[in-house]
Amino acid sequence: MKKILVAAAFSFLAVLGMNAQIVSSRSVNIKTTEVKKPKTTTWVLRLGMNMGKFVGDDADELFDASKVGYDFSIAFQKPITDIGLFWGMDFGLGTRAWSYEDGSYKDHMLNHNFRWSPFILGYKYDINDKFAVDAHVGAFVSVDYAGKIKAEETDEYGDTYKAEWNVGEYDDYYGDDWNRVDAGMSLGVGLWYDRFNLDFTWQRGFIAPVKDAKMASSNLMLRLGVAF
Repeated sequence: MKKILVAAAFSFLAVLGMNAQIVSSRSVNIKTTEVKKPKTTTWVLRLGMNMGKFVGDDADELFDASKVGYDFSIAFQKPITDIGLFWGMDFGLGTRAWSYEDGSYKDHMLNHNFRWSPFILGYKYDINDKFAVDAHVGAFVSVDYAGKIKAEETDEYGDTYKAEWNVGEYDDYYGDDWNRVDAGMSLGVGLWYDRFNLDFTWQRGFIAPVKDAKMASSNLMLRLGVAF
């Protein structure tokens, strides 16, 4: 009987050892896979041109021709839900401008400004793994920090007279205060290929550049961007 019990004990220990060996050999082959969390915020750097003019009752005959400027910005987009809605902000450097010509007289303005869009709401739709399209609407405020108006007139004898005013001297040109601050809304659509973006955005200002004038800025921006 004693021999039988000893043999059973040895058999039990042998089985335990074999099981431990199997578990050990299997655990060596198990690979751990790190689950990456989806990116929650996308930063976008954009650079392009800004076709600026002024519109309104006092601008239709004077300042409604566009002049090409520039726009440079950095923005972020943060998803609100997992169905494509996002919100974001934008900070940039840009221009507001006009160009006017009437016979022998012509002038143009190009002002450089800081621009901040404190809130942008949009929707991004993924067409496939590479292509996507988004639409966005927002508000902006800008402040002119530099700029010039250049005027040129040719008289009947062919003599040309030129003059220019910087942004601090616009009162001499208008006889009224020039408003360096602008604010308004923006509407845009963007096309995406992987990280690269082609963006079309229209901005409409609500503040008259000259006291009591019935006109405001209108800018059409075409920009290329890259997300990071």
